[in-house]
Amino acid sequence: MRKAVFVTMLSLLIISCANKKKKESENEIKTELNKETQNLELKKEEFLKSKIFFGLENLNNGFDSESIYYFSESDFEIVLNRVEKNGIGIYGIEPWLNGDFYDVRVHEQLNAEPNDPKWYREAFSDFKNRGKNLQYSAIYEVPNELTME
Repeated sequence: MRKAVFVTMLSLLIISCANKKKKESENEIKTELNKETQNLELKKEEFLKSKIFFGLENLNNGFDSESIYYFSESDFEIVLNRVEKNGIGIYGIEPWLNGDFYDVRVHEQLNAEPNDPKWYREAFSDFKNRGKNLQYSAIYEVPNELTME
C-alpha cells in the first residue's frame, strides 16, 4: 500500500513539474511572438513615415496619439496616391473638423478589400464634396514584405 501511494505521489510530482516546464516554455514563446509583433508594427510605422508621409505636414498637434498622422485635403490626396502606388491598403478613413471627430468610412461599408483603391477614393471624394475644411487620418494595411530590408 505504501509503495502504491509513493508511486502515485511521485507520478503527480513529475506531471506537475512537466506542466510547469510546459507553461514556462509557452510563456517564453508568447513573449517572443509579442516582441516580433511589436517589432513588425514599428517597422510598418517607420515605413509609413519614410515612404508615405515624407514631405507632408502632420496636423496632429497633440489632440490625438502621436502615432496617428492627420493631413490636409491636398496632402491626404498625396498620401492616397502613394498608398496606391505601394500596394498598401486602408481599413478606414477618419476626417476631423476643427479638432473634433467628424465622420468615418471603412472598407466594409463599400464591400471592398482594404487594398482596393476604388473604395478609399470614393470615400475621400465624398468627404471632399461636403465642402468642409477637414483633416484626414487613416488606418493602413502595410504588407509585411514592404518592411523587409
